[in-house]
Amino acid sequence: MRPRSVRARITITAAVSAAIVLSGLAFVLTRTSDARLTRQVDDQLSADRELISRLIQQRVAAGATDISLSQAGPVDRVVQILDRDGAIVSASATGRDRPPLLTKPLPWNTGSATQVIDRTDPLLDQVRVSVSPSPSGADQWLVIARSTEQIHQSTRDLERTLLIVVPMLIALVAALVWVVVGRALRPVEAIRHSVRDITSRDLSQRVARPQTGDEIDRLAATMNEMLARLETAAQHDRQLVADASHELRSPLASAYALLETRPTDAQRGREHDRDALAALDRLRVLIDQLFELSVLDSSSPPPNRPVDLDVLVLQHANVVRRTTNLTVDTSHVSAGQVLGSKDALGRMVDNVLTNAARHAATTIRLDVCENDNEVLFAVSDDGPGIPAEDRERVFDRFTRLPDNPASDRSGAGLGLAIVASIVDRHRGTVRAENTDNGSGVRIRIVLPKAENLIVGASADQ
Repeated sequence: MRPRSVRARITITAAVSAAIVLSGLAFVLTRTSDARLTRQVDDQLSADRELISRLIQQRVAAGATDISLSQAGPVDRVVQILDRDGAIVSASATGRDRPPLLTKPLPWNTGSATQVIDRTDPLLDQVRVSVSPSPSGADQWLVIARSTEQIHQSTRDLERTLLIVVPMLIALVAALVWVVVGRALRPVEAIRHSVRDITSRDLSQRVARPQTGDEIDRLAATMNEMLARLETAAQHDRQLVADASHELRSPLASAYALLETRPTDAQRGREHDRDALAALDRLRVLIDQLFELSVLDSSSPPPNRPVDLDVLVLQHANVVRRTTNLTVDTSHVSAGQVLGSKDALGRMVDNVLTNAARHAATTIRLDVCENDNEVLFAVSDDGPGIPAEDRERVFDRFTRLPDNPASDRSGAGLGLAIVASIVDRHRGTVRAENTDNGSGVRIRIVLPKAENLIVGASADQ
């Protein structure tokens, strides 16, 4: 089963990696040591071959008929001169009373005459044998053997040592990694405990930053930023609930009072009924706006369908002309296409025009045009305008300007908040500014042009 602890997984990974590396190094070390010792034996055999060959040549030059190899030498060296059939012609003291070093098939009958080969000897065990033609005469071969048992014993001792040392090193690496990772993850555990103690009722707490400047410190900073956003969102939600409760209470109380005090007189009763229906209609509008805000606050993006913004603007402009006495100037409306939800963008246009109609004195001007990468939509009115300090606040929820004499107090202050949410979901910007002549206000909305969004989506794919 996979360990659940990151610390355990890192430790196991480090131990396995150390085992692979150390095992490889141990294998290379033993093979290198064995090869180095074997080369030393080969060098000794080469020196022996040159020395003995010179002695034999000297005796042959002196006319000696019996080539004797009785001179003393190392006890682990055996020298023999063999004939073509492998019989001993002459031998050193260590090679006389023993069988020939080579048995059939003899090297000179099966391959190169001069070579170094490994053999197993009944007396010396593992030996390294040098075979070369003997200077004493034709069909005689100088055979020199040196024991390699010490080499093999050294290799076995080294392997036994490594079998003890390598596991100890692996265990040491695992222990060090366990300790180091544990200390490195200690701030993460502290962050986990801090976050566990934070509840939805109190989001003011923050996790402690280790102030190390590393990834964990940046994680703690990001957690604190997230907690700050959650706290702001929670406060925003609580304020929304409080504001909504306050706004709902007023029309509900009015309708309840009107119905409760309805007079028996038919004419006055009908007037009370109209007032009660008006209060209930305000309640319905407010509930619809709250529901729309909840939908806009969802994380799902709007549909990416081409929408002709100019067509929507002209349609809603005609509605304002029919329902008010205002002059609606659409001469500055030209083609402008964006990607998004037609219903949501229609709601945006309707809310902006409704807000302008509520405050305009005589005229509303509409602008739609395309720039290089953007579509500009602006609505200007000739009303009293908005003070500079309130131009950002008008897009907050439940915001109404009490000092504005033309303000319609029947609204809940959600119209422009809905506009801001729709614009934000369509990756645009919205702001309130003065008109060119300084009278009234212009709501300026900028949205990405449809062609750029389509090209960007294609490039991403």
